[in-house]
Amino acid sequence: MTRSKAAMHLEHLPLFLSKQHPEFIEIFEAINDLPIDDAHCHIITDRDAFTTPQRYMQRISLAGYAVPNYFPDGVYTRWLNSDEATRRDLDKQFDIQNKVDGITSDLAESVFMKFLVKELAQFLDCEPKLEAVIEARNDRGKNYWAYVNSLFRDVNLQNIMLDTGYAEGCGADELSRFEEAIAPCRMNRLARIEMIQRELFPLDITFDEYEQRFTARLRELLDGEGNYGKKSYGMKSYLLPYIGLIRPLYDRGPAQATWRALRESFHKIPSMGRESAYNLTKDLCRYNFSLALEECLKRDIPMQIHTGDGEAPDVILRNQDPFYLEEVVRFDRDNVMRMPKIIPLHAGFPSVEKAAWISHIYPNCYFELSIMTPFVHQSLYQRYMEVMEVVPLSKILFASDAYHIPELYWLAGRWGKRYLAKALTEHVVGGSLSCDEAVDAARMILYKNNRSLYKLD
Repeated sequence: MTRSKAAMHLEHLPLFLSKQHPEFIEIFEAINDLPIDDAHCHIITDRDAFTTPQRYMQRISLAGYAVPNYFPDGVYTRWLNSDEATRRDLDKQFDIQNKVDGITSDLAESVFMKFLVKELAQFLDCEPKLEAVIEARNDRGKNYWAYVNSLFRDVNLQNIMLDTGYAEGCGADELSRFEEAIAPCRMNRLARIEMIQRELFPLDITFDEYEQRFTARLRELLDGEGNYGKKSYGMKSYLLPYIGLIRPLYDRGPAQATWRALRESFHKIPSMGRESAYNLTKDLCRYNFSLALEECLKRDIPMQIHTGDGEAPDVILRNQDPFYLEEVVRFDRDNVMRMPKIIPLHAGFPSVEKAAWISHIYPNCYFELSIMTPFVHQSLYQRYMEVMEVVPLSKILFASDAYHIPELYWLAGRWGKRYLAKALTEHVVGGSLSCDEAVDAARMILYKNNRSLYKLD
């Protein structure tokens, strides 16, 4: 980004940012030029190239993220893709439109959405109204991948660590298309433990065979081309929101008993309550998690673990406390803390201070900024300051958790740099950091820490 472009960006900043401290201008301009690595994010497809204001809000909303789960399996997809008569029939039966309206009408009145519209209007050079922004965006959608690439280039995204475990049914072709579209930004893949479980849980096989297949698939994901044609740079687990406190399990006996119970009850899972279903597989999932974490430890690669945030109504929100990861972070065996590299995701939000504190106490635990970035927006700098008070600068990772909508990548980069500059300015004004130290801190957070942790070339 040239200085003139940074200056143009400054013209649109809230006055309290650009006027409060003279040092902010110098620090922001230096930080705004820096590259970004996004340490946790998801695939973008062209299914959102053309959209409507309501559909756009639904796709960007965390409340709208889980809309299909509010209805019996497949109903919402049928409603989206059917003719008008079928949609009316489904509406009468399941009240789908009213639920969607409830999500989008409330989101339209959020500060987040009003701020997003103003920011996108500046980027798209249109009137700062949602309808005008969507019209201008749809015009860009005629060459959607060029538009996506322009968003990535505008914030100087250079590496993304892509969790392929949530891909909306996409396969290798869609992942390759996204990878090509964002170049020169590089896409590095992360594998989820749940990817293997989805493949193997339905199979009527012995536990010995299950264990052999699980281990073979795990190693293929990490060392071969098992992650949609390429290797994985690390792993992710979604276990915490399902079971809460994770205690590693090395004894295959309880896992074997769980496998037998799963074979007897697999057909009942769709009708079970969520807690009953999660409890059914709890010991097997703990055993799988422990096997996967052993493989990460052998290779000295990180394990990302979902904390905070949550996609209701599927997960159990109260289970997502970052402190529930302490036994995982320690990974004790034979009275030794082996301490693999652990990354609690989503800043533990809203329990930011807990995720920060566990990252302070354990040297092998890192702090990642996604979801909080960009959804918190204007007060994001206060959260960044809270994190930097306790987490070493060399352990903080920039990330977005971007999904569905490419603008989330752009917003995270735009607002992340802006409010990181604000937070670091406060440290400079307060005497904690020099200007040079502040810019060095931004380099670590925005890209250097990620490249060091994942050993990127």
